[in-house]
Amino acid sequence: MIDFLKYRIFSPIMSTEKYEKTIAVMESNCKKIGEILESEAYNRFVKLKEYVESGQCKNDIAVVKNQKYKNSAEYEIEKKLKLLAKSKKVKKFILTGSNSESIEVGEYLRLKQIFETDEYKEKKTYLCDIDKHKKCSAYKNLEDYNYLKKSEDVNLLPKLQKSCKKYVAEMSKWKGTFGDDFSSVVLERKWVTQPVTALRHLQKSYSQLGDLQFISDGNNINVTNSLLQIITRNESANGFVWSEKHGFVPQKFSYTSGIASTATIFMQTYGRIEAKVRMPKTKRTYHAFWLGCEQMLPFINIFCVNNGKVQVGAFNNSQSITKKIHVPLNQKFYVVGIEWNTSEIIWKINGKKVFSAEIRINEQMYLAFSSGVKKGISNMDLPISFDVDWVKCYKHK
Repeated sequence: MIDFLKYRIFSPIMSTEKYEKTIAVMESNCKKIGEILESEAYNRFVKLKEYVESGQCKNDIAVVKNQKYKNSAEYEIEKKLKLLAKSKKVKKFILTGSNSESIEVGEYLRLKQIFETDEYKEKKTYLCDIDKHKKCSAYKNLEDYNYLKKSEDVNLLPKLQKSCKKYVAEMSKWKGTFGDDFSSVVLERKWVTQPVTALRHLQKSYSQLGDLQFISDGNNINVTNSLLQIITRNESANGFVWSEKHGFVPQKFSYTSGIASTATIFMQTYGRIEAKVRMPKTKRTYHAFWLGCEQMLPFINIFCVNNGKVQVGAFNNSQSITKKIHVPLNQKFYVVGIEWNTSEIIWKINGKKVFSAEIRINEQMYLAFSSGVKKGISNMDLPISFDVDWVKCYKHK
């Protein structure tokens, strides 16, 4: 979630549609910026801009413009040729062809030969042309620069860079570490569907003492239409509960639900963690996006709907922090997440900071999504689905 999108502290949370549209525009603009910066035309413009603004282009054009035929070696050839043509020996040679071996005649013939070449004529024509500077490479470069300066991409770039400045500054701090858009139906590559303690001890799913729902091993999880769905149902199931006194005890359950975590696949300390989720507001249920570790504590509650109320929080061995957040659910998706630092956690919804707390949690933690029911649940409210559109994790570069 992006800092530049946060409103004033008392402003409402931006709609998810508007938030995602804003992000999409920023990403599109950043992509366009990259395309412009990599384009041949823009890179030529940058080189020409440096050349033109340095004054070298102006100087190069002036050098060509100030070239005069009367100051040239070609003019000296013509001048000397005319002078020789007035001498008696050359005149006699022109009339009779005699005295061909004289030095004057020899020089005359040499210069005449040069004077009559196409190369000499072209050079004279060029030097006599008052617009010759407009044909030099420096002038052509100036024309190209002025043309490119007015081009759409060159004029668009500073506007895009200005609009994306805060976004780019924010995103440049982070590098991606984990993500899933659930376009693949194969969960096993990134997710496990048993509680972490079940993976360690029983090698099959079980529930905690007092839970009303059995956490099935993936049976209550669907991946469809690029959504991860954790479905809580009113159905009987035989399973186990963990009791510190009696160990694993068989129990019959009236409800089933599920969990999806990265417990054996991905863990992270600190960073930015976010997901787009839709949690039902149904009473007597809970749905949570959280971070956990091998022990019960520490624990970070990124976003939880508990009995229809939205909560966030964090817990370690010495602190317990919770906060109720007023968010209208109504079956809407929200982009929820945290920025987790060494001594502080910041909670955000659709880019807006909704809570922060100073708390030290420095363990490696995994991501988890889970659902369950509470006493008094009405079977009329089931089944219900907790939906996850995508999840992303970042760390500071």
